[in-house]
Amino acid sequence: MSFRTLAVVCTVLLGIAFAATSQAQATAPSAPDGLAAWLSKNFDEVYVRPNTDFAGYRKVIIDQPQVAFQKGWLKSLNRTRDVSRWLSQDDERRITDDMAAGMGRVFTDVFRTQGYEVAAAPGPGVLRLTVNVNDVFLNAPDVPAAGPTRLFSTDTADATLVLEARDAVSGALVARFVDRRTAREIKPVYNYTTSVSNQFWMDALARQWATNSVKELQAGVTSRG
Repeated sequence: MSFRTLAVVCTVLLGIAFAATSQAQATAPSAPDGLAAWLSKNFDEVYVRPNTDFAGYRKVIIDQPQVAFQKGWLKSLNRTRDVSRWLSQDDERRITDDMAAGMGRVFTDVFRTQGYEVAAAPGPGVLRLTVNVNDVFLNAPDVPAAGPTRLFSTDTADATLVLEARDAVSGALVARFVDRRTAREIKPVYNYTTSVSNQFWMDALARQWATNSVKELQAGVTSRG
């Protein structure tokens, strides 16, 4: 095959590939609320309202995150423990409250660090972020026990983020991020676990989610439409 013929073949193949890519982007599935699916390196699922001007949003209101354990988590965990170390619903509520407070602090810190102003009230250029962390399975919660105990785990928890961004004035939903991750220890071995270490790793997971949220919003500035 001559060099000229090879060049023609390559050009045709590139054209076919470009057309296929364009068609795939054009036919990207839409969510029922009018959002379009985006490919993302940061999250499992990203949905964005087409033609949203994300560059116009430099302020955020961050609602207090909501955290919920996986259905049946408490009963499942207690089956693996001695009665003296069973957790109550009050323990579960306290843990989720602590996680939610930590995530609120982390998201606020990350967005401020990335140049966003944290607003106190709706207004032009303000995004309202609603952070929900669902299906949490905390492997080794540390609660007071009758006798001295030590808890060990390889991973801290599994959890799913669902973050929704809305125009703070109109209430229109402009983006949704969904991601399932594991809050991990440093080494893939059994690690001594405390309430402090659990909170540390959940905060680290929240920081990763918050950082990736900023990345997706910034990507929307250059890729909208």
